[in-house]
Formats: sequence, structure tokens, C-alpha cells
Amino acid sequence: MTRSVARRSLLGSALIVSLAAPVAVAQMGGGGGAPGAMGGGRMGRGMMGGRWNMPRYLDALKTRLAITPEQETLWKEYANTVAGVAEQMQGAHQTMYEAMGTATWEERQQMMNEMFQARQQAARTVHEAAVKLLAGLTPEQKTQAETLLPGLAFRPGMMR
Repeated sequence: MTRSVARRSLLGSALIVSLAAPVAVAQMGGGGGAPGAMGGGRMGRGMMGGRWNMPRYLDALKTRLAITPEQETLWKEYANTVAGVAEQMQGAHQTMYEAMGTATWEERQQMMNEMFQARQQAARTVHEAAVKLLAGLTPEQKTQAETLLPGLAFRPGMMR
């Protein structure tokens, strides 16, 4: 197997994994005022640098929304979706980063197009999970969730 074919195979596998689960990782990166969330630019300062603490971020959102025991099942499904897609997209980014150094221009273009498609699918998946959670929240929680939750929150400079 040539290096080019091996790179494409590896990247394709990573992107398939990223499409199988749900985020717009960028939506999570803005901080949005959630306790324990990081601040920073579109991707945030810590997401790719290894300082991102997904469990702490999700726990902070859960606390801020005052999720009740009756809502716990819906919350867990949403949180698992967000955490899963964040991990998978981070893996896809790493795989692409590693392959870029030796890729041809055409291969780089293909990788970027595939990553864009993966991000779109991730955003749709997280949005669907957020909408499902939203249906089980009180009106007060819904108001907060619409500005805080990845999949619902919109921040300037980000695609929704």
C-alpha cells in the first residue's frame, strides 16, 4: 500500500468515526458563561491544547440548568452525545494534522472538504440531541439552554 493510499485510508476511517456520532466543537469552545467553561476564540484556548475538561464543562452546564432527577435520563443522553462527538472530532483533527505534512495539494483539499462535511454532520447530530433535551425542560430551563447548550447556542462568528 502506498503512503498516499494509507493516509487516505487512515483519514477516511477517522472521518467515518466522526460522522457516526454527534458537535460543533466550535460551539462548545466559546465558554458562553457556563461555570468551568473555557473562554477564548472560536475554538477556545484549551480544546485542542489538552486543557479542555469535558466532564467539568458538562457538569457546569447541568448545574446551571438545574437538571432535575426526572430529567437525568435526557441529560445523560445529551451529554454523552456532546462528549462523544467532541472526542471523535478531536481525533479526526489530529489524524488530519498528522497527514497534512506529506499530503499533496489534492489530498489536502480532499481532507479539508471531508472535515467540513464531518463538522456539518456533527453540528446536526448535536443539534438534534439538544432539541430532544429541550423538549423535557421547563420554560425557564429552555430559556437558559437556548443560550448555553452546544447545538442550540449561537455565538457571534460561528455557524449555527
